[in-house]
Parts: sequence; structure tokens; C-alpha cells
Amino acid sequence: MKQMKLNDYWLKFRHSFWFLPIFYGVLALFMAMLSMYLEESVPTKSIAKYVPNALMTDVKLGQTILNAIAVSVLTMTTITFSSIMVVLTTYSSQFSPRTLQDFISDVVTQRVLGVFTGGFIYSLLLLLFLKDLSDKKLFLGPGIAVIWAIVCLGFFVFFIHHVATWTQVNNLIDKITTRTQETIRNSFHLGVDQTQSKQISVKENINELENKRKITINAPTSGYLQMIKLGPILEKATENDEILKVERRIGDYVFKDTPLYSFIDTDSITKEAETRYEECFLIGTERNTVQDVEFGIQKLVEIALRAISPGINDPHTAINSINRIGTILSELGEIMFPKPYYYDEDNNLRVILDIQSYRELLYKAFYQLRHYGREDVSVCASTISVLHGIVERNILDRSLHKIVWDFAVYFIEGIETDVLLEWDKQFINEKIMRLAKTIGREKEYKQVKLD
Repeated sequence: MKQMKLNDYWLKFRHSFWFLPIFYGVLALFMAMLSMYLEESVPTKSIAKYVPNALMTDVKLGQTILNAIAVSVLTMTTITFSSIMVVLTTYSSQFSPRTLQDFISDVVTQRVLGVFTGGFIYSLLLLLFLKDLSDKKLFLGPGIAVIWAIVCLGFFVFFIHHVATWTQVNNLIDKITTRTQETIRNSFHLGVDQTQSKQISVKENINELENKRKITINAPTSGYLQMIKLGPILEKATENDEILKVERRIGDYVFKDTPLYSFIDTDSITKEAETRYEECFLIGTERNTVQDVEFGIQKLVEIALRAISPGINDPHTAINSINRIGTILSELGEIMFPKPYYYDEDNNLRVILDIQSYRELLYKAFYQLRHYGREDVSVCASTISVLHGIVERNILDRSLHKIVWDFAVYFIEGIETDVLLEWDKQFINEKIMRLAKTIGREKEYKQVKLD
């Protein structure tokens, strides 16, 4: 259990903003100590055989160089932090507060700050150690600092370009879409082989399971359920011959001392059993996209809503967001959704999860856009086109076709037809007709088209 907690702490630290700056700072500390050790233990003539003379300096010139490098690197670091604050302000005011973590967690941003931090620490430590090398004619440390300063300058130029790229909303939308797709491919089945995910077995009865005795374990703290480690849960449940029902979904906000999971068909459990699965649930202060596909969709929805608001009025950005939402949903349609029942190798039921259906994800992706964009022709037409794209990518899935058509009917019923002119209606009707033909609903087209 202690090992699992250490792994959780390491995972949080590894994905924190300060991991790479601390890593490069510690690396600079060891490099400074190594440089001083070489200067003291290796004769200058031996070093000069392998190092160009241009990198060898005396004490006075070395102090001047290190002082200039330390000041310049600290200045670049300050400018970098200022640029980060500008980007965060832009994201919060124009796009969505939920998109802030996308830039903060970006590896490039953290690495740039790490290189700057390391360069400053290395130069500062060498300045402190110069007094111990005053009797030597030449030494190498400042030469290495110069090379590091040149690397810092290259990273600084690259970071300016990186910031300019990230502040473009289309690039931000693309980044969010890509990360959400990675979540679908890597974590949608919560790290468990799909063969263990099945419909309820014939020998089980869902009503009987629900009516069996169960003991509920409450959440130890309040926060968002960020991760469910299903693999360890299955192993522990198999080892202890237990059946667990997870009462919450990924992304749900859990209140302290409210149900988190339950033991089914159990009269009593030990104190050790109550905390056995505690480390398998990661609860944090905010949602993330490690396993939460819906959160990635929500970010795109919020960007689209901001774009169609009267204050911004940028329908093209809204259309781009809607198209990317369609990309995610079409990829989800190709995946066999994980069933809520998980079995061990002997086909014994071990874990019951509450999994969102495709219908629910489709609804949550567009219901706000339907409400706030019901008078916008471009938003309505783009949404119907996206639904058509989902169907085209999953052309053989008849059950998915019904879900998409039912939602299309719901969406069309909410369009504000009073503000649309004849050409607007004709444009949207063409989109509806194309969708109806693709899934064989031509007969129902006349019932839902805009008159």
C-alpha cells in the first residue's frame, strides 16, 4: 500500500509544473560540482589538450562572463514568465478557463523554464566557487556556462515562436483534440484487456445483484475523480474473492463521506478491506484528460460557446470546434464501449462500473450548442454536417445510426425557425436530407425538415 501511495505521489509530481525546472536545477548543481572537481583534480595542461583555448578563461574574465550570463538568463526567465501570464490571461478571457492546464502542462513550456533555471544556477554556483580557483591561470567552467547561455538563447527564441503558435485558437483546438484522442486510445478501457469487459453473464442476474447485501465505502476527501486504476482493482478483488461496484464515474465531483464504491454480497468486511482499494481511486482538485474523454469535449464546447457569444462573434472558430468534436465522437463510435461488468480469468464477476453511453456523450457534446446557437445558421448547419460525418465513419453500425438520427431530430426541433429566412432553411434542409439519405431515413425527412 505504501508503494502504491509513493507511486501516486510520484505521478502527481511528475506531471506538475515544477518537475522539469527542478530536474534541470539539480542537473546544473551536479554539473557545477563536477566542474569544480575537475578544475581542482585535473591539471590545466591536461584539460587544454582536449578543449579549445577559446573556452579557457582566467579568473577575472571568468567572473565577468559568469556575472553577465547569470543576469541575462534571469532576465530571459522573467520575460518567459511574463509571456506565460499573458497566454494564461488570453486563454481565460477568450477561450476557456479549463484550457489553462493545457498550456501549463505543455512539456515545451516546462523544459524552457528548466533550461533557464539550470543556466542561472550553474552560473551562480561557479561564481561562488571562483575564490577556490584563484591560484590557477586558466579554467573551463565559464566556457561551459557560455555554451549553456547560447543554448538558453536558442530556447528563448523557440519559446517566443511557441507562445505565438499556442495563442492561435486553431492550434489550441488541435492540441485539445489530439490529447483527447490519445485518451481514447490509451485509457478508454482504463488499462484493462477488453476481453475482461463483458455484458452481464448468463449465470448472473442484474436485479439479484442490485438487491444483494452491500457495504458502501465513502470517499476520504472531496474532489474530482480523476483516475480509476481498474487493473489493480481487478487483481485485489480476485485475490480476496470480492465483488466491487464503483459508485462514481470518471470526472464526477465526489463529496467527502459520500459513496465511492461498494462491496456486493458481503455481510461484513475488515478494517483492512475498507482501505484496500483506497489507492486505486485518484481524487484531485480539478478534472484532467488522463481518463476523462468528456472533459476534452467540454473544453472544445466552451471554446465554441465563447466564439458565438455576442462579445466575440467568431463563428468560424465555433465551426472549427464543432468539427473537432465530431472527430472525437466519430472515433468513439468506432470503439467498442467498455461494458460495465468486468470478470476475472475464471469468468467470475469482480467489478461493476458506471460507464457513460455514446448517447449521453453525444448529448453532452451538443446540448449547450443547441441552446445558444439555435439562431445561428452556421452553427446549426455545422452540427448537422458533423452528425453526418459520424455516420459516414461508422457506416455499418446501425445502432449508432439510430442514436445519431434521434439526436438530429432533437437538435432540429430546437432550431429557432422564426429568425431564419428561406435560403437559411433551404441550406439547413440540404444538410438534413444528406444525413437522412445516408442512414435510410428519407421517409422521415419531411417530418423534421424546416418549413
